[in-house]
Amino acid sequence: MTNTYAINTTRGKEFEVEQELRSNGLKPWAPRRLDSRYVKEKRETVWYDRPYVPKLLFCVVPAIYWRDVVELKHVIGKPIKLSRLDIEGDRSRGAPGLRDFKAAVGAEYADASRRKENSEYQCQYEPGQALELLAGTFEGFPATFKDVIRRAHDEYAKLRVSVEMFGREVLAEIDPDKVKGAA
Repeated sequence: MTNTYAINTTRGKEFEVEQELRSNGLKPWAPRRLDSRYVKEKRETVWYDRPYVPKLLFCVVPAIYWRDVVELKHVIGKPIKLSRLDIEGDRSRGAPGLRDFKAAVGAEYADASRRKENSEYQCQYEPGQALELLAGTFEGFPATFKDVIRRAHDEYAKLRVSVEMFGREVLAEIDPDKVKGAA
């Protein structure tokens, strides 16, 4: 990752600059956070991307593209070149680098994407349908679907299933992505 730069942009224009750099053939990275907010008028939750670090993105800029990058409309000042320690981090001091930051942001975005999918979950199971549990305490056990649970304080809906253990029926709440219909 030689010639990696931190590029300062106008607030709110990070993704626009990222698109312009992509159209020039570069591979920029603007850290994203997936957020949600409830809109009263629509009576629903709206999900949107927003910059994880406002006014900043990262890109490998070959010397031939330097002038094009500096002259972009919403780029402020000259990009700052990152050192090897900035990119890889300093393990001896426990200081993370850009690669660690990129991995952490990616993991957080993936988790938020999972929450978004679960919040928009439309149940495909009928009460009494047989299910197979894919993860959790009851992994591998056959279960029977009861209903969908939606609580105001939960980030997403859960499924209530019954699992037979030791001759008794046990009710459990399971994430929708941890079950599948039994074949």
